[in-house]
Amino acid sequence: MINFVKKEGFMSFLPTKEEIDEILKKVKDPESQMSLFELGLVKYIDYREETRTLVVKLDFIRRNPTCVGCLPIAWFVQKKITDDLAKEFLSYKGIEHVEFKL
Repeated sequence: MINFVKKEGFMSFLPTKEEIDEILKKVKDPESQMSLFELGLVKYIDYREETRTLVVKLDFIRRNPTCVGCLPIAWFVQKKITDDLAKEFLSYKGIEHVEFKL
């Protein structure tokens, strides 16, 4: 669930729900090339106005391998996804930090 406020005043520097959906459709999983929107990896997005931080909850649990040797690869895939999401969200003036909860 994406939990987000309406754009008014200062909030006009934040993405709308529609813009968030477009970002989630744009950012792809490097392994499957499916969008985060299609995969449903983002569980919620919230905004902390006092710190201008966007908090993004991601669900990578289903995607974590049981093979110890595969864990570094999974970590690099997750890092690529979070880096790409942060880059997109940080382009908005109202967002100074992006925090990921995994």
